[in-house]
Amino acid sequence: MADLTLEVFSTQDRAGLEELYESSGARRWAVSRESFAQACWRGVSASGGAEHAVIAARLGSLRSEDLALALGCLNGNERAWDTFYAQFRPTLYDAARALTHDEAQARDLADSLLAELFGAEPGAEGRRPRLAYFHGRSSLKTWLRSVLYQKFVDEYRRQSRLEPLAEESAEPVGEIGAISEPDERRYADCLSEALASALAELKAPDKLLLSYYYVQGLTLKQIGRLAAEHEATISRHLERLRAKLRKRIEGYLRKVRKLTSYEVDRCLDFTARGVSVELEKILKPQ
Repeated sequence: MADLTLEVFSTQDRAGLEELYESSGARRWAVSRESFAQACWRGVSASGGAEHAVIAARLGSLRSEDLALALGCLNGNERAWDTFYAQFRPTLYDAARALTHDEAQARDLADSLLAELFGAEPGAEGRRPRLAYFHGRSSLKTWLRSVLYQKFVDEYRRQSRLEPLAEESAEPVGEIGAISEPDERRYADCLSEALASALAELKAPDKLLLSYYYVQGLTLKQIGRLAAEHEATISRHLERLRAKLRKRIEGYLRKVRKLTSYEVDRCLDFTARGVSVELEKILKPQ
């Protein structure tokens, strides 16, 4: 089969799709037959054209229950969200701890991914929630671990892209070499000042949310109960706040401290090492 269109797939595999739909629990998450068929089609057609018998075998190998749950979450079904968080958030936290070896970093990594799974940033044209890329060809647990690992690697590369070369390297270091201790202190002070300024500009509800999470150490579920919102909503809100703060921090460093792009990057390197900021004082509601 050269081109497996959705129409051809839905017609030729109607019986198999119907059986899979009923056994997957998709009805429980209010997932329509049409949405389920489209997701199955993307899953079986990803490897290219094949004979009908091969397509039928691929259909039978899909992790249909995981696929249905993912579709329910993407459709905003609260029961699906609750089930997803109960089943897979511990998996993400455990995997994140194994990667970072730090509880705070692990929580940030896992929660940041959870926000990306269920929603893209406002104004990000063409971006879909990460969970939309799950097509059921592996278990959801395996896929989530893989996505988390890739996110960890991407973050590591971003943070270490300007690290100085090793002392024994024979290559010229040039501008991006080791910097002096006074410059290190200056960059840390600049970032601390920029972060304090960015946090001070936040509205009281946003400060309270950040205080709950970073100062009081509450979980997303606990914050959700206090705010009367679903923890997935809280996770997305936190991710938007992180993006807003980063933009404001970069703007402050460039416009107020008059730093170059290179210096801004060096300042942001300190986010991985921690910055001396009195968060409890800054985030205290007025």
